[in-house]
Amino acid sequence: MRLATIKGHVTSTVKHKSLEGWRLLIAIPESPDLAPQIVLDSLGAGIGQKVMISSDGSEARKMVGDKLSPARWSVMGIIDPERSLAL
Repeated sequence: MRLATIKGHVTSTVKHKSLEGWRLLIAIPESPDLAPQIVLDSLGAGIGQKVMISSDGSEARKMVGDKLSPARWSVMGIIDPERSLAL
């Protein structure tokens, strides 16, 4: 799991059938040496929000209900800046 900031939405005219209907977002990891990731979002994260993302592909594939889905990254939680003293 990694901390990341949501920077935008992904729009795709062609995608794997398992990803149809899912919100796809661009997440920028906090670590500067890591590349941006496209993540599945079932929690309603917004642009500029800090989130916890996971690269556990098996959980992402469970989310979309397809064992053969190319899904890997997903939003696991939204960080509440009001309640987070560590950030």
